[in-house]
Amino acid sequence: NHSTLTAPIRKLLTSNSKFFWSTECEAAFIRLKNIIASEQTLVPFDPDLPVTVACDASPVGISAVLSHIVNNEEKPVCFVSRSLTQAEKNYSQLDREALAIVFALDRLYTYLYGRKFFLITDNRPLSRIFHHHANLPAMTAARLMRYAAYLSNFNYEISHRSGEENANADYFSRNPVNSGGQLGNQNILDEEVFQIQEETLSFISTAQVTSDMIADQTSQDPELSKIIENINSGTSQLEEFTLQGNILFKDTRVCIPRTLQENILKELHLTHPGIVKMKQLARRFCYWSNIDKDIERLVRSCESCVLNQKSPAKVPPHHWEKPKENFSRVHMDYAGPKDGYYYLILVDAKSKWPEIKVLKKAPDTGVTMILLEEIFSMHGYPDFLVSDNASIFKNEVFYMYTKERGITQIFSAPNHPATNGLAERYVQILKSKIDKMSADTAPVSEKVQTILQHFRATPLACGMSPSELYLNRQIRIRLDAIKPAKKLPSNVCHQGNVRTLQVGDRVTARVYRNNKLTWELGFVQKKWGALHYEIELDNGHVFKRHINQLRKADIPALPPAPPIISTPKKRVVFAPTPPINNSYDLQISIAPPNYSQSLRSDANQSPPSGPLVRQSARERRPPQWLSDFVSH
Repeated sequence: NHSTLTAPIRKLLTSNSKFFWSTECEAAFIRLKNIIASEQTLVPFDPDLPVTVACDASPVGISAVLSHIVNNEEKPVCFVSRSLTQAEKNYSQLDREALAIVFALDRLYTYLYGRKFFLITDNRPLSRIFHHHANLPAMTAARLMRYAAYLSNFNYEISHRSGEENANADYFSRNPVNSGGQLGNQNILDEEVFQIQEETLSFISTAQVTSDMIADQTSQDPELSKIIENINSGTSQLEEFTLQGNILFKDTRVCIPRTLQENILKELHLTHPGIVKMKQLARRFCYWSNIDKDIERLVRSCESCVLNQKSPAKVPPHHWEKPKENFSRVHMDYAGPKDGYYYLILVDAKSKWPEIKVLKKAPDTGVTMILLEEIFSMHGYPDFLVSDNASIFKNEVFYMYTKERGITQIFSAPNHPATNGLAERYVQILKSKIDKMSADTAPVSEKVQTILQHFRATPLACGMSPSELYLNRQIRIRLDAIKPAKKLPSNVCHQGNVRTLQVGDRVTARVYRNNKLTWELGFVQKKWGALHYEIELDNGHVFKRHINQLRKADIPALPPAPPIISTPKKRVVFAPTPPINNSYDLQISIAPPNYSQSLRSDANQSPPSGPLVRQSARERRPPQWLSDFVSH
């Protein structure tokens, strides 16, 4: 019934009503005060009970709730809150939450100092930043550093609690008491801040720059003098500036007069740090307008830093524009010496088609031009030729060679091989392949040809091989032998009537012997195709002939020569040889003699009657010219 109890008082806040504190308002106020102060709401502080402090911040105020833990329940002891100043309303939420913690510990200092308590916040980052075992990050804001220094006086354990469970502190932060924003124990916080400022002064004080010099030059600096005047008059709107002993501070950093800024820069750059590290160091100790730009100027003008600095960050790789035509732009480089050999490598930029030439001696410009002519005679002259700055490619002779052929030379940046990365990559591939093929005893030139053949047939990242990109077809390699053989297509059917022969046909074949062309008889042994045949001549020679080198013949084959048989003491009578017609149309029937049958028939005959005629014992043989014929 909170709304019912507060209704008389809330009526006074309406814009159309006049403020009149009636008895009804007084009764409502007394009743509300009694309820808030009753035992049901607040409990007395007991030093023997655990203590918790829950803090919260809103865009308009900060609050804290001091509680005891009784029977595992939090019982509030007191509530503190205040509204934010105009400057504090501009803080980030992280800084407002940190301010709420500092405000709570300052207002409840009597209850908390010298004893352990539990600090609760609904901001998770603060629960880690203000943790006892956590080190402050190097880039922590100066305000948080001051707060952390103040919190180091207390013995606490900080933990995170969600906003829904931190309802008490959340309510009072959204309905704060308008108390002006000043801390009750401001002198405690000021003492910590002054201590940090003294440490800062001692750090930047050197033989060339002391705190007295800073104080003296500050009073003479027009810009700093104006800020000090506004602070002393109370008209300053810059709350981050404070004055201590005629030295101006911005937060915990010393404001350096213009006349001493160069000395401070030299001190910051004593060990030659980089721009980033030097800025981080300066943000802990000193401040002036445009200090970051002055640091950048000093580092970039320091000769030692410039000569010994690291290489700049590499820019994203810039890819060559892809040529529209094959062999329009080629990349070239030499590899070697590798095992006593040099290799000229040339790669097409579009299709990645490689060409490699092997040399046994160190190359020069003349040899290079000869090798390039061999390559260009097959592929034509390119539009652009990319190479490094080797003296072989960068001289007057080679320049005239390319100029006469309309080739534009492009050189990579010195000592920057990535510009000619395509050729450099192929150099690495070639060397790696040769090393891996060291067990192969084949000549180097044969290894290179094998490497080229396989690389041209191997698909690239685009899924197509260099041969497909360059020749519009896939070249055959040894692995193609595992595929079924393809039949050679024939176009005989488109050539009209073509003579054909069959196996066993009698033919005359064109024979080339002793630089003369003759025709000899033979047989068709095998048919190789529609136009080619395998022929065996009568003399036993076998060869392949085209249909244009063959004629069909009706001349029968000659029988093989009969064996020579000695017949001692036997007279053999030969029948007269019939005349041979020279016409090829004559059919000749020749049968070999049966000597064994004649001998057997003679043996079976009875001896002749009458006197025995004496025969000559001289061995007789038929004439050699009769070997080609059969006697009857």
